[in-house]
Amino acid sequence: MLPPSSPRAPRLLAAAALLAVAATFLLAQIDFARRHRIGMPPERYWKPQLLQIWLPGLGLALALGGLAFLLHRRGRRA
Repeated sequence: MLPPSSPRAPRLLAAAALLAVAATFLLAQIDFARRHRIGMPPERYWKPQLLQIWLPGLGLALALGGLAFLLHRRGRRA
């Protein structure tokens, strides 16, 4: 049995998930500005950007959001 979580934990995890989404978007925009050149095919920067920025960032946000949701639901049952 897990110990009861703090009522703050779901809020902090939800805030961290939102921050991860915002940071992912910001980092993707910065990466796009650095990599993109006129005449360059989009495949040269979209694939690395997708694999190195979007998937890890949104995966982290999804994990944090899911954990916040689970802690919130568990806190309501107790």
